[in-house]
Order: sequence, then structure tokens, then C-alpha cells
Amino acid sequence: MNQPSAETTATTTFVLRFWREWSGEETRWRGRVEHVQSGRRQDFLCLDDMLRFLRQMGVTFAQLTSDDEHETPAPS
Repeated sequence: MNQPSAETTATTTFVLRFWREWSGEETRWRGRVEHVQSGRRQDFLCLDDMLRFLRQMGVTFAQLTSDDEHETPAPS
């Protein structure tokens, strides 16, 4: 089965959930990411696992940097 890809669809939607778990004295954060269009989801304990899932779903981050968010586009 072909996986949906951000490159082949105009819009793709993900739902991210984060929650904190307590175990005695310890606390840790957990998360789940779900691709709405396919229903696929992945639980994770670290952001690298979440990003790996997003890449598997066709999302790329090569063009995104924190500097890009604050730059004004150059006039054409």
C-alpha cells in the first residue's frame, strides 16, 4: 500500500498529543502523533521518534529553519 506523502497531497493533517505520566517520584512526558488521512499513529517518548514517523509519512524538514520563520521574503 502506498503511503500518503506531503509531496503528493495538497494538505496533510497530523494530531499531536502530549501527556505527563507519574510513577512514584519520577515524571516523564509521552506523546502520540496521528496522521488523520490514513489513521496511522505512533506513540513516542522522544521527539526523534515523532520526527521519524513524520518523515515516514512524507514530511520533509530540509527547507525549514528557525531563521526562515522571521525572514521577510525578498521582492521579486
